[in-house]
Amino acid sequence: MALEDWRTYKRVEAEVKKGLTDEIHEFLTKVFNVYIVRFGPDMFKYIEGLRDKLISLTTRFDNDKYIDFCDSFSKVYKTIMFDKNVDSKSKEIIKELAQKTNSFFNSKGLQLCVKELKYYKLKIKTLFSGKNLDNAIVSIESEGRVVASTKTDESGLAEVEVPEGRYTIYVYKDFGEGKYIYEEKAVSVPQEMEIIFDVKETKSRSEIEKERGGKPLIKEVA
Repeated sequence: MALEDWRTYKRVEAEVKKGLTDEIHEFLTKVFNVYIVRFGPDMFKYIEGLRDKLISLTTRFDNDKYIDFCDSFSKVYKTIMFDKNVDSKSKEIIKELAQKTNSFFNSKGLQLCVKELKYYKLKIKTLFSGKNLDNAIVSIESEGRVVASTKTDESGLAEVEVPEGRYTIYVYKDFGEGKYIYEEKAVSVPQEMEIIFDVKETKSRSEIEKERGGKPLIKEVA
């Protein structure tokens, strides 16, 4: 009697095909969570909410939830990169995570997730009573955070680079004897721009505090 071929009884393993939610779960556990633990306790508050939004995509992928996750990540990314109190190591970590997130979702045919920051130069000219105002502080704020600060030169000019976005820019100078220069402007920055402050009169400290709504002024520039 002929010997039966052993392959007749070989067990055939069924191939399990991964869906998008499975791949997102794998990305969450093998990439996203790995980066999260590299952040210190102060940074975890930024990332925790993002992780929760990503977790929801591991149960059922939904385009609206994906857009919500990406919008949130873009805002967190911008906030961390803007924050002068965040160290360069943490900024490099969030930048790497954003790049890996974009690469992963792009490989699945989805739209760009985390928006890159495009930097533009701002030229800020400051005058007082028609004359160049030198040594005045120029501070640029976004969502209550100072993202850049400098001082005007002898020609009343200051230059800074900021990412595309909306800002409040103020100029400030202490003239002594209770007299101050203070003016602010809300601007949208879609490109390189020149902004002119033509201040006509001084203000008292109380007037500035009222205008600032209690927010502190940047009185020194590193």
